[in-house]
Amino acid sequence: MRMSLIVFVSIALLIYFTLHALVFLLIKGFLQPLSEPARWLLAGLLFLLALCFIAAFILTHLGGRPWLRAFYYCSALWLGTLVNLLLILSAGFLVYGTLHLIGVAPDRRTFGILLLIFTAFYTAYGLIHARRLDLKSVSVPAKEIPSSWKGKKIVQVSDIHLGMINGEGLSRKIVDLFEEQRPDVVFITGDLFDAVGDHLAEAVAPFNRLPMPIYFVTGNHETYLGLDRVMGVLAGTKIRVLRDEIVEVEGMQVVGVDYPERGMKKDIRPILEKLDRSRPVLLLFHEPVLFDGLDPFPFVLQLSGHTHNGQMWPMKGFTRLIYKGRDYGLHQTEGFFLYTTSGAGTWGPPMRIGSTAEVVALSFR
Repeated sequence: MRMSLIVFVSIALLIYFTLHALVFLLIKGFLQPLSEPARWLLAGLLFLLALCFIAAFILTHLGGRPWLRAFYYCSALWLGTLVNLLLILSAGFLVYGTLHLIGVAPDRRTFGILLLIFTAFYTAYGLIHARRLDLKSVSVPAKEIPSSWKGKKIVQVSDIHLGMINGEGLSRKIVDLFEEQRPDVVFITGDLFDAVGDHLAEAVAPFNRLPMPIYFVTGNHETYLGLDRVMGVLAGTKIRVLRDEIVEVEGMQVVGVDYPERGMKKDIRPILEKLDRSRPVLLLFHEPVLFDGLDPFPFVLQLSGHTHNGQMWPMKGFTRLIYKGRDYGLHQTEGFFLYTTSGAGTWGPPMRIGSTAEVVALSFR
């Protein structure tokens, strides 16, 4: 194991257990006075919950056994609940402190219990909302496109994360939407699979129902899962993987770019050299980043995902900052358009708060 990985894991675990300690202090502070047995019970419960996600992640090598999938789901649910508790209790602490300073503070224990109840409802909303799958219609005002692409319907989906939490049921739901839309072509822009999981062939099988061409590029989670394993699963499907490849689709050059391995930077210059500069280009890359050297080529549209549009508040603010406002939606930049989708699945906690899962139907006008 490389030293950098050891350092990363150590820091992650330190932060993870520190968050649990903070939640303990916040709950204890609101519910005081607590008896010593009650304090030990609360500390022990939080410690066990902290160990659950670590244990579930380690046990994933046992395969997708029903009990393990349920355990993993519950552990991921706790991870989201932990974040919600920390945010809501911290905000509550500031509100209570302000009310106390001006002399209108309510009973502290009652206020704390109300915060815990609100957290439960807030978490339940996130769970329910994550199951909602919207169809987003987007019209791209691109000019330099082949006549055959005018009126053509493209469907994009990304970040399905098939694995321990999302499975065949989500694939069927997505494919049902595709069949209703009857698109001419389907693009899957990365993270079709999660970093862990089993029964992946069964999970992706519904896509074989689709009659139209399906193109896929890898995302970061395919590199974590293992590209050989991913390619083996997809070899038995109708999904065509574009690995730094160019395919012509009725006069449009579709470029599929592999996601780089961890710690590597993607260089697409060797791919660009193969392009015909007289014909328009559609780029598929998992992350909404802009590559250097695109100016001489007639790029029309880039399709990306990766950000989940933050997935859970307040992460949207971070994704917007990291990707300079291109973390979600349609953007015109450097002579072509970029669409970043919020994705159809979830990663980590099976929740969405402030972000809605979507499938995107695009057309040119």
